[in-house]
Amino acid sequence: MGVCMADLDNVSFLADKETLQNQVMTFERKVEHVGALLFANNLNRPVLYRILTSVEPGALPVFDLEERIQAMPEFKSATQPPYYLIDWLVKAEALDFIELDYAGEPVTAERRAGKTEDEIDDMIADMLIEITDVGCEVLRIFSPLQRLQDLLEEVPERLDTYAEVLRFVTEKRGFGEIDQLLQGRPILMHGRRPNDNPMQPSVFVDKLAAAGGIIYDEGWIVTPEGKEMLERILSK
Repeated sequence: MGVCMADLDNVSFLADKETLQNQVMTFERKVEHVGALLFANNLNRPVLYRILTSVEPGALPVFDLEERIQAMPEFKSATQPPYYLIDWLVKAEALDFIELDYAGEPVTAERRAGKTEDEIDDMIADMLIEITDVGCEVLRIFSPLQRLQDLLEEVPERLDTYAEVLRFVTEKRGFGEIDQLLQGRPILMHGRRPNDNPMQPSVFVDKLAAAGGIIYDEGWIVTPEGKEMLERILSK
């Protein structure tokens, strides 16, 4: 479909719901909109992505999803409460609400027709959240595995060092420990002139974090995708 992360850099986030409703939104445009939402919210981006992965296997009750969000390491950097984060993704059409009656049946538009708001409220016993086709496509585009693969291919000479950092943080580590691990390595001078200062070990940490391979949770720890990428590297 031709959508890539570079394309999304130039898409302004349409935060106004009325603006969205007044536009003819193609599937591609909806995907771009969600991508713009993620790009516009650096601190919330990891948890927004993780919310989508939590719902992707199947619909969840809203309250269960809120509890899951609060337990996510990614939520510690978030600037909004769980319901607001869910609502952002719903308004952007990456997620959708499913209203259920007391028999567990969906409260469809047809069943709502002709009823007052109070009557409709009386019908609703629970609300589920499910991922949409738009949300699934965003998961594919923003996949940490793909971003990690791109990172590893960017400078092949750094592959072994990235793998070593991923392996090192399979247990929670402070930045000072990672810094000590990498200090003095020849890789820190790769591509630099003899009189240049070495590259800082923090570059490896920052790039792995940006790609979704590690996350800070009172210390740096590998993410599930980072662990999967490490296993792929070690199996070669």
